[in-house]
Amino acid sequence: MTSNILYKIFIFILLLTLISGERTKKASPSTLNKIKELINRKAEREVVQADVGRGLNDAVVEVIRNPDAKHHFDELSVNDPDQYFQGDVELSEKQADKIQEQLLDDLQADEPKSKRKKRKVGKEPLYKRWSREKPISYEFAENIPELTRFKIRDALRIWEQHTCIRFRENGPDIDRLEFYDGGGCSSFVGRAGGTQGISISTPGCDIVGIITHEVGHALGLFHEQARPDQQEHIAVHYGNIPIGRWNNFHPVTGNQADTFLLPYDAGSVMHYGAYGFANDPYRPTISTLDKNLQSTIGQRAGPSFLDFEAINMAYNCLDHCPTLSCTHGGYVNPNDCTKCSCPPGFSGRTCQEVQFSNCGAKIMVSTEPITISTPQFPEYFSSNSYCVWLIQAPPGGKVFLQFTDAFHYQCEDTCDKSYVEVHPGPDFSTTGYRFCCARIPTQQFVSFSNEMLVFHNGWGDQGRGFKATVWSNVASIATILPSPPLPPLTEITYETTTTPSTTTTSALTTPRRITPKKYVPTQPPIPELFIISTSRKVTTAPRITSTTEIVTTTEVATTTSTTTTETTTIEITTIPFTEAPTTPIPQTFFTFPQPTPPQIFKPFTPIVPISPIVPVTTDDCACGPWSIWQDTCSQQCGGCGKRTRRRECTSTDNCRTEDKRPCNFEACPTGTNFLINNGEFHILWKGCCVGLFRSQKGQCTALDEGENPFLRIISSLLTTQDSKKNKNATLPIDSKFH
Repeated sequence: MTSNILYKIFIFILLLTLISGERTKKASPSTLNKIKELINRKAEREVVQADVGRGLNDAVVEVIRNPDAKHHFDELSVNDPDQYFQGDVELSEKQADKIQEQLLDDLQADEPKSKRKKRKVGKEPLYKRWSREKPISYEFAENIPELTRFKIRDALRIWEQHTCIRFRENGPDIDRLEFYDGGGCSSFVGRAGGTQGISISTPGCDIVGIITHEVGHALGLFHEQARPDQQEHIAVHYGNIPIGRWNNFHPVTGNQADTFLLPYDAGSVMHYGAYGFANDPYRPTISTLDKNLQSTIGQRAGPSFLDFEAINMAYNCLDHCPTLSCTHGGYVNPNDCTKCSCPPGFSGRTCQEVQFSNCGAKIMVSTEPITISTPQFPEYFSSNSYCVWLIQAPPGGKVFLQFTDAFHYQCEDTCDKSYVEVHPGPDFSTTGYRFCCARIPTQQFVSFSNEMLVFHNGWGDQGRGFKATVWSNVASIATILPSPPLPPLTEITYETTTTPSTTTTSALTTPRRITPKKYVPTQPPIPELFIISTSRKVTTAPRITSTTEIVTTTEVATTTSTTTTETTTIEITTIPFTEAPTTPIPQTFFTFPQPTPPQIFKPFTPIVPISPIVPVTTDDCACGPWSIWQDTCSQQCGGCGKRTRRRECTSTDNCRTEDKRPCNFEACPTGTNFLINNGEFHILWKGCCVGLFRSQKGQCTALDEGENPFLRIISSLLTTQDSKKNKNATLPIDSKFH
């Protein structure tokens, strides 16, 4: 009887091997559930020992959801959390085994009488990085619509514009990404090996910001709220979360994640929103310890400045650049080593200037308050309006801001469409305090140094915006200067090959972040295996089309003993605006004319040229072009068949010479158990190839209405007597290992 059971299990494993091909093998549902149970147990212990005892949540749990706020849409709005780790993360078999080992070690090490030592997972890390020497190959499954493909390409382009990472559609590598519609939004973390899927369901996940989130996972980013230093920045209200969902909020350990000493960023595209998995939808599951950041968390407009910096540090994108002194939290631009990548709100070679905007300014304040407001206030601001104010106090002074009068923006749980953002410094690389809806912030904001940034974003619905007074505690002459003109823009051209890198692999060292004037040293390359856990804020700079052209420039200058006025009219993509006078105005508030705003697209920053010295996109595969896809599917039904295309390559070690796509997903006629055609042999299950399942519409799909199909197959292979004889074959979760 035992040999019969082993034979059946062997046949089942063989079938799984035949259908898996070169795809990344996901952890089984039972393994995933066990990991979640272990994390829930660990979280329960920690809640009893720390969270409940310290009373921290008592101070922040009083935050009540604005009843007028719309639910903010993200990947958790689409996914079935039972299918994923931490809401949207896929785990490979190896990753799941290692996480399970570590959790068992941690739980048993916490036992008073346990003599077991914690295993150092860092010696064999869970997550691998991609090679920076060549672009990451990716492709689309047939069930991805063309419009969604355009959005995916936009999301990849955002990562390319701000990092040294490059992507190549239909690239040659065996390790590659495949975008497919798996019914949700999900991704593996890092390079899992083989063809690893990123599920982008349409509709639902086909939003550029959500796609950048999933691609961030594939590049190695974990969720921001899961950082090891979580409790220093947020409070998780486990009392408002079902116990079965606690695993989604538990931080990863330092053995699994590296923050690269980057600050925690509430505005990261990798951060959960405030109300995910809540029992009571009017009370948060996450509260920021700094209450002014509560409406900042959860944005899905796009990667933040620190999201980009995390990837640049993890992939050593600055190795080829000389040291450059960057101010206001900037760092050397990996795509142009002659200048800095600047946080939103700043521009210039070393981030010394205020970022261009059509309605902002650089203001030197004094003790006498002056007023700033959104365009046309108290009337509705224009769609896609964008303003940046850099407010400076005299040396040794501080900037004060108080909102007054009406306050009106689009109302959602997370402010990432239309909102005002106040950033008191001193590290402007993080995301500031965002406010929306119609509740005016009543607190008085004070800068940490002598600078404060204020943003107005009108990317969503129109509103009245805000009006505020600003002043300093140190007397001076108040002046207002318009933001500098937008520099000429150049479209990035993505070459298929560039100069190869001579970087060698060595042990990881993490440079300490210096703020506000940061000198970024050249750091050694990261080891081949790693995991990242950090993130950053949505880019707030406007995107302007690459066909920018200065059409006319007229200058009128008067030489007098009083003032000199210069007027410049510039036409950008045929939409004119007039630059305000540049002469300082002593002690009086200058009212700027309201120009017609240039066209703004979210969430891009101005496109910059790529320096040819970036060591990326080398291709070791010398291959000819792909042939066309075969018109004939190898099988007529069941989803077992494949269409094939081929090409010739000089090397077949790391280069794909054959590409296959599944086809003919109509279920085979009832009673068909085998397919033997074209040299292929397939076993069918209810008319579908083993591994696929028949839907109510007669289609063969990868989903089986939420059931665990593989356990059902195993159950059908085993007899009742087999089950009785082997009912004690599995160990309970609490079993001790020695």
